[in-house]
Parts: sequence; structure tokens; C-alpha cells
Amino acid sequence: MHLTLANVSVDIEDAAAIGGVLMANAVTHSGAPTYAQIPMQWVLLKTGELLIQVQDSRRDFPDFDEAVTWEPAEGEKPRGLWIARELGAELAFAPTEAGKIVQALIKPLEVPAWDFPAISDTP
Repeated sequence: MHLTLANVSVDIEDAAAIGGVLMANAVTHSGAPTYAQIPMQWVLLKTGELLIQVQDSRRDFPDFDEAVTWEPAEGEKPRGLWIARELGAELAFAPTEAGKIVQALIKPLEVPAWDFPAISDTP
């Protein structure tokens, strides 16, 4: 499936910013060589949610909980994962054999209208 504006019910500009945050975080903190490829996948779920995931070669994510709950002090510049969270992303990570995957789940702006059969009160 190709992701287009026609089938996405999230704010696409916010989604792009969130994807950029995940990629920048992976590039900055993974320790991967400059020539390494860092894959990013976008998956539109049947619920209308958009899942963005970035995979890098580092298995751990030191202080993940602190990183995603961090709040900027007054006058302090916002940081990546805070920005992603403020844009509506629910963040998670999981180690894999090849490193780790960091995910951002973005809820739809409205519930998508799926074609479900009508439910009748009579059997």
C-alpha cells in the first residue's frame, strides 16, 4: 500500500515531524557509522492510526522513560521526543536481534468511516 493523503486520517505534517524526530534520534544516539542505513517504516493501521518505526543497530535505549517524560523548563529549548509527544505520538521501543525499533503511534484526528455491515435488532 502506498501512503497518500487520501487514506491518512492523521495530521500528515505532524506525522512527518514525528518521523524526523525518530530518525534524528536514531542518527544521533545509535552510534551507527555515517554510512549506515537506518530504515523507517510507516504503517497505516485499520484503526486509522499511523505507526512510524525506526530501526537502528543499538539494542538499548538508556533512560527511555526519562527521555519520553522529559519536560522543558521555562526558556529551555524543546527536545526531540518531547516534540514528538507534543504532536500526539505515543512512543515505545523494543530490542531486536539487529538492534532496536523505536515506534511512534499517532491516533487519527477522527475515527475513520469503515464499511461495516449494518447491525439489525431482529434476528
